[in-house]
Amino acid sequence: MPERVALLANNRTWAEQMAHEDPEFFARLASQQSPKFLWIGCSDSRVPANQIVGMSPGEIFVHRNIANVVVHTDLNCLSVIQYAVDVLQVRHILVVGHYGCGGVAAAWAGKPLGLIDNWLR
Repeated sequence: MPERVALLANNRTWAEQMAHEDPEFFARLASQQSPKFLWIGCSDSRVPANQIVGMSPGEIFVHRNIANVVVHTDLNCLSVIQYAVDVLQVRHILVVGHYGCGGVAAAWAGKPLGLIDNWLR
């Protein structure tokens, strides 16, 4: 089975399981989100924000980038912060790192890597 087909099948299985466990889950999720936390973390695939803090979809607003960087010139991150604070009215902003972060290691190493050098400056 091609990977893209497997991903869609996994999503369908997950959705069916969620609907079976909580028939109102998707209706409730679609009606609003009211997270208490904004998580700014690394894009690393080993650090899934919701899962590692035991929260379900809709309970934590997540922004991810390489090395969990917050820069005053990053309009994407600034827009996420403004939306989280002004619209969602989150109570806490968490800037979260993790052990073995390749982005942080690359920034400290200072070796040229290409386009990412502009991000890790």
